[in-house]
Amino acid sequence: MTKKNTITVKQSNKLGFKLTDVKTGLQTLRNYANTLMLAKHAGADNGLLRYETDNFLETVFDMVEIYSNELDRVAFYLLECDNPEELKAYEAEGKGE
Repeated sequence: MTKKNTITVKQSNKLGFKLTDVKTGLQTLRNYANTLMLAKHAGADNGLLRYETDNFLETVFDMVEIYSNELDRVAFYLLECDNPEELKAYEAEGKGE
């Protein structure tokens, strides 16, 4: 028996935008890392480079947690798209979109 997708087009669009936001954020982190590598290879001051690297690592730590939570939410909606009861319960817990 084929089940019906219960996610609306509007919800699908929101999920797509969330994925785009995660991708954009990851690209930003990559650009930040590239900038640090360029500074390192250009002979930047070690103290300043260490300070900026520490800031970068703190940012990465925070962003990985945020992106992991976002990806979990998107995955749940996609995996449970044919189960409206689960989606309603998920939203009632305050985890939904």
